Amino acid sequence: MIARRTLALAALIGLASSLPASAQDAADRAKLRDTLMQNEAASWQYAKTANVPAMKDYLADDALLILGDGARYTKDQFLKSMVGLKIDNAVIDKDSQVIVIAPDVATLLYRVSYTSTAGAGKVETFKVASSNTYVRRNGKWLSVLYQETPVK
Repeated sequence: MIARRTLALAALIGLASSLPASAQDAADRAKLRDTLMQNEAASWQYAKTANVPAMKDYLADDALLILGDGARYTKDQFLKSMVGLKIDNAVIDKDSQVIVIAPDVATLLYRVSYTSTAGAGKVETFKVASSNTYVRRNGKWLSVLYQETPVK
């Protein structure tokens, strides 16, 4: 008898978890997406203006950035690279989505195109699908894993 009740309770919990998210959940997710997109747009501005202190505050200490050309940076490496980096014409696609992994972890997905001048003055234009995983620490959303994949 106890086994049947346990099985019935487990089935009920499974059914409840498979029901569509409530309107409040959708609204919360949309609000989170908007917040993270604001952070994302600000980070592009930090990169364009070489605002190292703002970028330092935006990235988590354990951040990893993987760019569309395959370059990988830790937070410290990226902050140092900002001195010689020039970003122009960054256009963020308005279409974005957020995947909530846990209450304090979310991944933002969007597309962006930008022109970058690095090192020896080499100018490259990138169109990428971007994913940025954020963590909330001490009440603040920080970028912990940024990754770009080139798209046509």
